[in-house]
This record gives sequence, structure tokens and C-alpha cells, in this order.
Amino acid sequence: MSDLQHYINYRKRHDSEFAANFDEGYQLFKLGAVLREAREASEFTQESSKLKKRLFQ
Repeated sequence: MSDLQHYINYRKRHDSEFAANFDEGYQLFKLGAVLREAREASEFTQESSKLKKRLFQ
């Protein structure tokens, strides 16, 4: 087990607020990372998304 995993487990055992919010926050973080990777792989940036939205309004 990595040092990071040890730290997360320690915090979950000793900090109830951290424990209550960690898993959901981590899932949201992973979702954002996956979306960013997909956007970058398709060369579809946030800026191009804003431009397309303005053009098609």
C-alpha cells in the first residue's frame, strides 16, 4: 500500500468530515480528469467549445 493510501486511510479513521466527503469528491475528480483527457485527445478545448456555442446561438 502506498504512502498516499496510508495517509488517506489514516485521515478517514481520524476525521469524520474527511471520511464523509472523500469518496464522492474523488469520484468527481476522476470524472473531470477523464473528461479532460477525452477532450484533449479529440483536440476539443474548452475555448473551442465556447466559440461553437457563440456561433450556434
